[in-house]
Amino acid sequence: MKSEQGGLRKKAGALIACMLLALAGTAAAAKQLDCPDFPQPDDAKVQWVAPYMIFNGVPMSVKRFDSEQSPADILAFYRQAWAGNGAAAPVENTVGAWQTIGAMRGQCFFSVQVQAAGTSGSTGLLSATQRPDEARIVPSDEEVPMMSGSRIINDIQHVDDGKSARTVLLSNTFSAQSNADFYRQNLADQGWKMISSYELKGSKGPGITIVMKRDFAEADIVITRSGANTMVLATMVDKP
Repeated sequence: MKSEQGGLRKKAGALIACMLLALAGTAAAAKQLDCPDFPQPDDAKVQWVAPYMIFNGVPMSVKRFDSEQSPADILAFYRQAWAGNGAAAPVENTVGAWQTIGAMRGQCFFSVQVQAAGTSGSTGLLSATQRPDEARIVPSDEEVPMMSGSRIINDIQHVDDGKSARTVLLSNTFSAQSNADFYRQNLADQGWKMISSYELKGSKGPGITIVMKRDFAEADIVITRSGANTMVLATMVDKP
């Protein structure tokens, strides 16, 4: 069970990292964290992914960076930037193709994910999380519907250019088709209208995408099979 959960977390982490990279450049200036400045290499080209969002109940900001320096040089820069002054030493890990380094400063945790890009450069994410002031309570009208026994792996809320969005990654043991039938019926009962739905055949089973709308809101749902589990990535956007 532990190895299966670890595998799901790694897959979820990789999927979220890719999703955040794909969002780069779409975020407008918005509410920001109350954190110290995030050091960055002089040559790094940085752009916002999300100035402020809620990730699993924790306030967070994310930037994407590209640099001509190697991942080893990037890691060395942050080891030096976060060294000394009596603070705890940075923590380093490797997750798939990503190398990570992070440090706690004040009430904020800073994290760098970096991987090779091109022949000698690198690309990655700079994220900062802030310790929440109070426990998170999700209002019932903001809960994402899910089949019984589903487990939420990641939950992201963000506001960009007047649009509010929520992306939830969850897993359960029901088939991809059962999940698709559940969302088509459940959302239809809530007044959502079907825009498109199609199925892709894969070696591990079907992959199903569903797009529905209700007034100015849009729901995009991607359902895929992963071993003994089905992964559901649901994104709900208001005023898309």
